[in-house]
Amino acid sequence: MTRTYQIRRPIYSVKANVLAAINGDPQTSLASIGDIYLKDQYVYVNEIDKGIHVLDNSDPTSPKQVAFLAIPGNEDLVIHGNTLYADMYGDLLGIDITDPTHVKVLSVTEALFPDRMYLNGYGMDSNTVITGWIVKDTTMVQNQSGCNACYPTIYYGAGGPLPAMNLASAASTSVNGVSGSEARFVLINDYLCAITERHSLGILDVSSNSPKILYNTFSGYDLETIYPFKDKVFLGSAEGTFIYDVSNPASPTEVCSWTHGTACDPVITDGQYAYVTLKSGTNCGGASNELDVLDVSQLPDIYQVGSYPMTGPGGLSKSGNLLFVCDAASGVRVFDASQPRDLKQINSIDTRNPYDLIATNNDLILVGADGLYQYNYANPKQISPLSLFNIH
Repeated sequence: MTRTYQIRRPIYSVKANVLAAINGDPQTSLASIGDIYLKDQYVYVNEIDKGIHVLDNSDPTSPKQVAFLAIPGNEDLVIHGNTLYADMYGDLLGIDITDPTHVKVLSVTEALFPDRMYLNGYGMDSNTVITGWIVKDTTMVQNQSGCNACYPTIYYGAGGPLPAMNLASAASTSVNGVSGSEARFVLINDYLCAITERHSLGILDVSSNSPKILYNTFSGYDLETIYPFKDKVFLGSAEGTFIYDVSNPASPTEVCSWTHGTACDPVITDGQYAYVTLKSGTNCGGASNELDVLDVSQLPDIYQVGSYPMTGPGGLSKSGNLLFVCDAASGVRVFDASQPRDLKQINSIDTRNPYDLIATNNDLILVGADGLYQYNYANPKQISPLSLFNIH
């Protein structure tokens, strides 16, 4: 019998050349959307493993792309003042965006994210970056009796055909900008808090153009997302939610944790309550599809005070007494959260496979399967569409 395999081999480029070419073609089309980030009049849109599209959103009814930052292996970003921090596979780049249409690299913190330096056979040394893939279909003849030697060895490299994990954006302080709920690194004042590998929390001092690692150690199993609130970070994992006090960034302490069944787990909080979505059928495993509400007003005590069935929930955002939840084929569910222990759905937004969103100042920016949507929710029972920046 015969079997056909798709083999991908990495194309390596010299890192110095990649960094020198970070100002990509502003007309680069957006093929897929990962995380989003708001700063001033700009929306920064991550395209997984490709880079960051910069949209001028001065007019939300007609956003215009003005720049593209070519960053292979990029999944996340945050902005501290005029410095954008973005991952490039295992490295963290500090990028001056004083002029977003012409940026320059200020710093490179190498090997901060070791999980992305080596994957299933392929790795990168400190001088190279994977910038492409050679894809080839290969048909092999297999002995029907079956044996290990009959199967070719197939390696997939970082950023290759394996799906990127949904580790990703959480709300930061307004001076630094705002991101969604699917983040693996965020800012608290002059400190960048990051999920550096699947079980570790890292904290960097980014008060200067030379980031300094203060802390980087085990902080919970299967970490996925991180959300900041005052002097604490909420870590969402496939097993539960871990809350850390980071008032001393060099020595954070675990305050408490809440365990749930195995599932993907983005989490947000307003300081009194935390809202957690659990999703099954992904890399996280499990069978739960629900929105859970936790009372976190008296830490270290934490209590579950509500649970609501969902279709396939993902990112979520809270604005005042409104809670917006991405819920797969059900679109975006809009809840009245004035009574957090008794949420009431008051509306929904029909969007195909929403992934993450940001709700602020009556403007909702939403990542869906078709592109970047914007809505006005001044009247939450009659939410008005503003624009759609299409995926091409």
